[in-house]
Amino acid sequence: AQERARVYQSEQSVIITRANKLPSLDVSLDGSRRQFEDATATAIASDSFNATFRGRWDVDIWGQFSAAQKAAELRYAASLARMRLVERSVAAATASAYFNAMEAKQLLDVAQQRLNNATSSQEIVASGYRQGLNDALDLYLARNQVEREEANYALAEQNQVEAVASLQRSLGRYPDGEMTIPDELPVVETPIPTGMPSELLTRRPDLQESWLNLLASDSDLASAHKARFPSLTLSASYGLATRELSDLLSGEGTAWTLAGGITQPLFQAGRLKALEQQAFAGVQIAEQQYLDLLYSAFADVENSISRSASLQQRFESFVEADKNSRAALQLATEQYQRGLVTFTTVLESQRQAYDAVTQVVQLKNLRLQNRISLYLSLGGEFSTSY
Repeated sequence: AQERARVYQSEQSVIITRANKLPSLDVSLDGSRRQFEDATATAIASDSFNATFRGRWDVDIWGQFSAAQKAAELRYAASLARMRLVERSVAAATASAYFNAMEAKQLLDVAQQRLNNATSSQEIVASGYRQGLNDALDLYLARNQVEREEANYALAEQNQVEAVASLQRSLGRYPDGEMTIPDELPVVETPIPTGMPSELLTRRPDLQESWLNLLASDSDLASAHKARFPSLTLSASYGLATRELSDLLSGEGTAWTLAGGITQPLFQAGRLKALEQQAFAGVQIAEQQYLDLLYSAFADVENSISRSASLQQRFESFVEADKNSRAALQLATEQYQRGLVTFTTVLESQRQAYDAVTQVVQLKNLRLQNRISLYLSLGGEFSTSY
């Protein structure tokens, strides 16, 4: 909504600068009463009414006003590009918040599983302790593990509420943290094509905005330079003057003037030159901003592509680690019940198993977030038809 208002402001600036090229017409209606005394001390009053139409046209000989209008039109186009950028940014932020909420929900499920597993292990240890099969140390370790998992669950529950509230805020809803969220994060399967043309970056609204602002600054420089040239002004007026207000419509007592003049600035203490140099510096700033943004865009794409390969390799490794750690946990639990391993082995197996599944969930989300970043960096999909 803020950007829509800024677009409207830019549109009005175009109308204002366009009006400077056209003639202006004003009308004024004046009335006055004058009273004086003659030689006999008699008071004499006289009324006067005037109606005047005035026209003025600053002829755009050198194209100064045209350059200013072009700059306004380019900035209007830049504001439209920024509007598209904001729309995509809001969409990306919403998608990012959506996947973060899904991750938080899955991590809450993992925290619940860890708590259930710790509680189950404590019951097994307590049963063995009552039968004299386990040491008191194992019981204390099991109780400590339950307390830790309860704390972790409370933290995961709060993280989920905050993640959902963030999503609701992106959607323009009241952030009460209550919203139905899917249970499973999707897995990125579409590969990144090789040999994507660099021309894809020209679709980025921020690059388009920066380029248009550069062109607008160049037009500002042209307008500031032409302001130092002579200017031609044409003016005309047509008026009526009567002693009675009702006689203004009769057309009597008319007068008109037509004039033209050329004005050449001679001395303004360097103001016009300074304005031109100021506009020139504005062009240099806009040029460097565009180049900086362009190089950043290439860096964003390269980093996203490189990060995608790294995240995929890590994801595949942790998927295998999750399978192995689950099997190890089951085996460690069985061996502990037969008295073949210590309880610390069970605790370590639990930690590795649930750390692996946590990493899998987080890497799913990281891959999705990276794909969103890549879409923003490219200005859209991989295809040039987007």
